[in-house]
Amino acid sequence: MIKLMMRSVLLILTIVATVSVNAEPRTVNQAISNMRAYTTGTYFVTLASSAIVGGSPCHRTYAVNNSDAGAKTVVASLLTAYALGQNVQIEIPTAAGCTGFGTGIQSVIISPG
Repeated sequence: MIKLMMRSVLLILTIVATVSVNAEPRTVNQAISNMRAYTTGTYFVTLASSAIVGGSPCHRTYAVNNSDAGAKTVVASLLTAYALGQNVQIEIPTAAGCTGFGTGIQSVIISPG
C-alpha cells in the first residue's frame, strides 16, 4: 500500500516537473548516491556524477536549506526518488550558478530509472 502511494506521488511529481524540463542549468539524469540531513536544517544530496547538461561540471553534492521556500517539497521529491530508485535532474538557480559543494537547488525533476 505504501509503495503504491509513493508511486502515485512520484507520478504526480513527474507530471508537475515536466513543465521545467527545459530550464538551465541542470544536472544530467542520474541516480542519487546518498542523502544527509543536518540538525541545522540543511539537507544534502549527492549524485552519481558532477555532469551538467550543456555546461561545465559542478560538484556532486547539492544543498536544500530548510528555511528556503519550497524546501519541504524539494526534500520530499528527493526522498521519494531515492526510495523508489528513480533518477533525478537537479536544476541550479540560474542567477547563482554552480557554487561548488552545497550548490543550492531550484527544482528537482524525477525520471524513470
